[in-house]
Amino acid sequence: MNVSQLTSDLDSDGFIKIPSFVNTNYCLSILSSVRDSISSKASPFFRDLDNNIPGSFFSDIWSSHFVSNFYSGYVPSHLPSLMSSLMCRQSVLLLQDTWFQRSSLCTTSIPWHHDQSIEGPFYSIWISLSDIPASASLRFVRGSHKSGLRYMPSAFFTDSSKRSQFNAMEEFYRSFHYSDSLDYSQHFSPVPDDLETNPEYDIQSVSTSAGDAIVFNGLTLHSLPPLSNVDSTGFVLRWISEDSVVSPYSNDAKIASELLNINLIPEQPISDSFFKRFDF
Repeated sequence: MNVSQLTSDLDSDGFIKIPSFVNTNYCLSILSSVRDSISSKASPFFRDLDNNIPGSFFSDIWSSHFVSNFYSGYVPSHLPSLMSSLMCRQSVLLLQDTWFQRSSLCTTSIPWHHDQSIEGPFYSIWISLSDIPASASLRFVRGSHKSGLRYMPSAFFTDSSKRSQFNAMEEFYRSFHYSDSLDYSQHFSPVPDDLETNPEYDIQSVSTSAGDAIVFNGLTLHSLPPLSNVDSTGFVLRWISEDSVVSPYSNDAKIASELLNINLIPEQPISDSFFKRFDF
């Protein structure tokens, strides 16, 4: 693994793929824990995200905290030092674990978006627990992390009073990221309507085999397409640094503080001991 080249590619493109990052035993162990998460529904963050076909798109956050006997080795031993190198920081903090499981029947997409809960260094690593072809995989807009803009789905800029209801995916993202304040609308820009048809946007679909990993900058526009056609599961670990701060334009801090009994303050670094810190 050429870490120097990976760091350079991550900086220029906003995402990188690392083949065979974890072994089969890791994938099977996390898959078993995901099944436990689904059967127990122990986490208050557990969601069914497909209105059309209930049960075809599950997700959860902080399963490692809420689900009994969640696989204790969920942070691969070689990952923290790699993230330290990729982020060019001597200290990194594990912000969150989450997972997404879609069946071949799923018809719900994850819309194009940035990850908005953190200002400053914020990276995620997606670890594929199954083979995922390009048609169903994570998609990125190459280089979009350098645009200088903060994007949100265009639906977030419509008058919610004119909508009688939102689908499960919209409700999920609105609960964490939506506000009708003027500051919010001035801070963010809607995702361009022609994103998928305008050749100026370099969209890359990243196919993966079980055990492969994708590391991406939280400001790189990314999405999942609506039709999966395959059963797929991805496990995500999100990373920040000492100079990352809680975004004032996100509801994550309030929600997490209440449900995790932790102290997160907008525009302040994260120092609560709940978040694992790794120094190098």
